[in-house]
Amino acid sequence: QPVAMETQIQIRRGTADDIEAVAAQELELANSHNGMQLYCRIECDEHHRMLLAGLLKLLVAADCQSGRVVGFLLYTPSYMHSQPEPGFYVQSLFVELDYRRHRVGQSLLATLGRLAASSGFGHLKLLVQRSNAPAVNCYRRLGFEFLSDTENIGFFELWPAKFVNSMLRAGRRPLPAGLSLELRDCDGRLSGGLEAGRRFALTCAACDCRLQGTAALTYCMWDGCIMLADLRLLRPACAQRPCQLLSVANLKRLLGRLALSLAASPRRLWLEAPRQQTELHRMLLHTGLEDLDGRHDGDWVVCALRGAQLCGLAERQVADHFVIEADCAAPAIL
Repeated sequence: QPVAMETQIQIRRGTADDIEAVAAQELELANSHNGMQLYCRIECDEHHRMLLAGLLKLLVAADCQSGRVVGFLLYTPSYMHSQPEPGFYVQSLFVELDYRRHRVGQSLLATLGRLAASSGFGHLKLLVQRSNAPAVNCYRRLGFEFLSDTENIGFFELWPAKFVNSMLRAGRRPLPAGLSLELRDCDGRLSGGLEAGRRFALTCAACDCRLQGTAALTYCMWDGCIMLADLRLLRPACAQRPCQLLSVANLKRLLGRLALSLAASPRRLWLEAPRQQTELHRMLLHTGLEDLDGRHDGDWVVCALRGAQLCGLAERQVADHFVIEADCAAPAIL
């Protein structure tokens, strides 16, 4: 039976002691996504390690009477090509069935919004299935922009391991003459660890065409470490058709070097790119990346909350039956 409205819920920072409960709820979340539980193969030891390393970050909702974790929000650092400030990527959001319709999920998101706004972080980003109507409606009400609709941003995935390993091998090969790669930290506050992201530009000296964007690690409890890249193609007036830059081999070299620069061997690659850039879209598909919007197991779309909408979420009042832990309003949680 649903719990009574007066039941007090504490929103607090997640710790290592919460990992087992959160992992069990993550499995329940996977069960609701068309058999995705088959891909849940990461053990709690790995979750503990990533929590201590600072990549996996948690907010949890706990029943004040029993102390039991009844919901959680897992997030990691996020970087967008169009945003100078870093943000947060919402990897998982789950609330137990009996506690739904009591704004637990909204309160977890509002708490994360306050953390972002109070710490100079400029956006929240997440992925959602169009078929998940309750989640879609909730995110729209909170002001999230569906970038897959407004900017035609596609979400692409590279797996299994043989394709990812091929990408890493390509990253160790030298770049062809005439191409140069610039790499720099996305944000000095998070440099030097798994949280650090990279801004990059792979440029052709002959025509100044470039592949540029951001790359960082995210963490999925189903798959472990994943590289998430935000990629754009810039083509000035280029007389070279085709341009030297635009080849599957160069794209694989770029993605491999990005992964190696993050000091990781990701199990998957997730990539966001505009579908209207047809040359780039074609290269992505030829590299082995799969466009997940329209795939048989669900239409996955990219959503972002930024600017005034992020401020609105940060200022959102939570119901009286929520108790927000003090350090959830402080930058120290980062």
